[in-house]
Amino acid sequence: MIGKKHSVKQYILALTGTFIAAIGIRLIVVSGSGADAMSTFIMGLMEHLPFRFGTVSNIFNGSLLVIIFLYDRQLIGVGSIIKSIGVGIFLNLIESAGWLLNIPAILDYPAVTVGTIILGMGTGIYLLADAGSAAYDSLMIILQRLLKVSVKTARIILDGSFFLAGYLLGGTIGLGTIIVLLVMGPSLELTLKHLPKLKLFRV
Repeated sequence: MIGKKHSVKQYILALTGTFIAAIGIRLIVVSGSGADAMSTFIMGLMEHLPFRFGTVSNIFNGSLLVIIFLYDRQLIGVGSIIKSIGVGIFLNLIESAGWLLNIPAILDYPAVTVGTIILGMGTGIYLLADAGSAAYDSLMIILQRLLKVSVKTARIILDGSFFLAGYLLGGTIGLGTIIVLLVMGPSLELTLKHLPKLKLFRV
């Protein structure tokens, strides 16, 4: 992906999708009832590091991008950096602005549901930009190559490993985790299916 030319529109879409995804992640995390695999792992790391969620996300994703670049630089593009580092920056900005710092307990599960829908939409918009794979997605591709399994199997193995590692580090796994697993796929699929019908989302 390095060296491949992309349009300004692709970068704008990548940034927009990343920001929307960050809002979704924030809603999921602030519910405290469970999250996606990567967020669970990051919350586990936060139990041992004196940094905010977005900062830990940037440290981990930045390190992952370096490793992936050394393994296969073709997997990395400018969009990869936008998504992998941008999410952490946007999450810190949202927190610094005082948005979504906490929610009433009665709204925990609705927040996870809405957050997952928003995360799926943001991820879909980012993918439609076609400006490079995010660090986590690139890691899935590498795992699929190394194990010689299907992409679906590689994703299950990757998510399972991050859920387990996050839990062992102190991250939360709960009903919210199940909601994310059930809602994320359909939200992403609907976004990828319907948004390209609008000229604004075609590159």
